[in-house]
Amino acid sequence: MSHISIKRTHHSSLAEATKTADRMAAKLARDYQLRSQWDGNVLHFDRSGLNGTLVVTVNDIQVDVKLGLLMAAFKGPLQAAVERELDALIVPPASGKAAAPATKPASKAAAKPRAAQSKSR
Repeated sequence: MSHISIKRTHHSSLAEATKTADRMAAKLARDYQLRSQWDGNVLHFDRSGLNGTLVVTVNDIQVDVKLGLLMAAFKGPLQAAVERELDALIVPPASGKAAAPATKPASKAAAKPRAAQSKSR
């Protein structure tokens, strides 16, 4: 039996993280015909050849999937789909620091061509 385990930290309230997990579960249910049921902050899901849980805590979302023999052949695409959904739905923390690194390399890149131009003259 093959296993997928993915954990992502979220920066939302528990209620918002649960809503995020519910949206992800709904999309995966449509795409992969999963049946699911919430039990507190744990979403149990299954389909033929696959079962697992999605646990929402105050700090993170943990997805554990057990794949049967036939579904194990699809482990890579299934894991990529779950990771893509989690990464798309989890909102990064609001911080002004994220913008600073993005602008710094651009200014260095702009300075290099001027230095190269003055050397070539």
